[in-house]
Amino acid sequence: MNNEDLVKEYLKSQNPKLREQVIVGFMPIVRYVIGRMNLAVRNKTELEDIHSSGIIGLIRALEDFDINKNASFKTYATWRVRGYILDYLRKIDIVSRSDRAKLKEIERSISRLAFELNREPTNIEIANDIGMDLKECHRVLEMAQMNFSISLDQPHDVDGEEVRLSEAIPDNHAVGPFEQLSRKNTLDSVKNAIRKLPERQRLIVLMYYNDEMTLLEIGKVLNLSESRISRLLGKAIFTIRNELRRLAILEPST
Repeated sequence: MNNEDLVKEYLKSQNPKLREQVIVGFMPIVRYVIGRMNLAVRNKTELEDIHSSGIIGLIRALEDFDINKNASFKTYATWRVRGYILDYLRKIDIVSRSDRAKLKEIERSISRLAFELNREPTNIEIANDIGMDLKECHRVLEMAQMNFSISLDQPHDVDGEEVRLSEAIPDNHAVGPFEQLSRKNTLDSVKNAIRKLPERQRLIVLMYYNDEMTLLEIGKVLNLSESRISRLLGKAIFTIRNELRRLAILEPST
């Protein structure tokens, strides 16, 4: 009996032993979600708390799953685990005041250099422009990646309907409800911001958010190191976020 069958069997019988087997069997989902979020964890205790929030999401997914909808529990559980982890990260506010100031400084530099150079500035150019150590610039860009992932999953009101900007990541396989959502101006703006990215950055964003590939997997496809993929993703996210702020879709940084 595979894990999906175990879920169905448990929901029918409510057998506590089966419940434990299901949770243990799907526990790798929690590690997978945490791994692909590329978190800058400050200490072991924080990592344990993040892991615990993911487990709670897994348990809630099992309690709420509807076997009559003929859906994959693994897919549903992955979504719920990620949601619970993001909720936890919002509560602890992972970005310090000092790092917020650095984020804002880098954003201004990217906008200024892009205008002056008429192209996307390199990390070295950004670091030199603001007098920041290159490694520190890389760290802040990677942190911005996580911060933006959280903001993508926060609900926004669009024409009286609550939607999440993460739903606007283009999906070539999506039909039906997504097509209806994509016609909304706000979500179209997100997609347009992604389309304006340099080709490599756009591919990385789509592979990461749409295809749910890890940074390591994307690196293998593009023949780049995991750290290089992380930096390119961080830079792409800065560009998207600046465009959304310009259009007043996201609040200005403080």
